[in-house]
Order: sequence, then structure tokens, then C-alpha cells
Amino acid sequence: MGEEIKKTGNEAVKRWKEKMPKFFRVVMWICALISGTALAVNTAILAAGAHPHDWWVEIFPYLIGVPAGAAFVSRFTVDGGYRNKQIEKHNTILDKDDN
Repeated sequence: MGEEIKKTGNEAVKRWKEKMPKFFRVVMWICALISGTALAVNTAILAAGAHPHDWWVEIFPYLIGVPAGAAFVSRFTVDGGYRNKQIEKHNTILDKDDN
């Protein structure tokens, strides 16, 4: 059991350090921007001593949580070299001598 937990932890660290696909990098930055903006707006409202509207109080946790979750998941998405493996596989077939 302990070995499985260690293996999962090592896999998570490995995925965190690997290069992300470009699409997921864009998703991560957009999500971070949405969460950061919502946090800044909420902080400004509270710092001014204003009472936020009920609709803001209802959607604020979603504006923070959902994009943060999406950014977290997209950070663990790795390229895995799939495209490079396909290119290598294709090149080896073309380079193979059939004679």
C-alpha cells in the first residue's frame, strides 16, 4: 500500500515538472486570470467596506473554485511525447529497407 502511494506521488511530481501542451497552458492562464480577477474584485469590495450584492456572494466561490480546479487539472496534463512517438514510428517505417 505504501509503495503505491509513493509511486502515485512520484508520478504527480513527474507530471508537474514535464512540459504542458500549448492548449492547456492557455487554459491554465485563462483560468488563473478569471480567479485572480474575481479575488481582486471581492477584496476591493470588502476593503471599501461595501456590502456585496447577493448574486456576487452566490457566484464568487464558483468564480474562484471552478477555474482554479481547471487550472490545477490542466497543469497535470502532459504531452507525453505522443506526437514525437508517432513521428519516430512513421520515420522508422519509411526508413526500413524492404529488400
